[in-house]
This record gives sequence, structure tokens and C-alpha cells, in this order.
Amino acid sequence: MADHERDPFAPIQASPRFATPLALVAFALALVAVVARLEAIAGPVGMAVGLIAHVKGSRLGMPAAITAGIATIVGMAITLYLR
Repeated sequence: MADHERDPFAPIQASPRFATPLALVAFALALVAVVARLEAIAGPVGMAVGLIAHVKGSRLGMPAAITAGIATIVGMAITLYLR
């Protein structure tokens, strides 16, 4: 393989420039999923944003995605309990 060719399967060094704000948005969406009774929308969006932040290199991305998933379950349980 020549020096100018790049392996298409080699990992890409992603810049975590905007990854931390995305993780914080995911945490905020997790909070909205529990408090505002919008768990069906805010929870999955928070999980997706957290996973995007994780892929972009934020060390808070995966915990944010997991928190959003747990917040979705807790929000649904609260909604069912208050009915």
C-alpha cells in the first residue's frame, strides 16, 4: 500500500470540539424526560445525542446516553403512576 493511500477501515481521530456540549444537551434532555412528562420524545432524542457525543469523542457521551435511557424509563413509570 502506498503512503498516500489511507486504510478505509482505520479508526478516525475525531476532534471532541463540539462533543461535550452535545453530552450536556443529552443530560438536559434526560432531565426534561423526567420532569416535563415528555419522555417519549426527549428520552430517545437524548440517547441519540449522547451516542453522537460519544462517537465524536466525548467521555461524557455514553454516561449521558445511559442517563437519558434511565430517565425515559423513570419518566414513563412516573407518568403511569400519576394516571
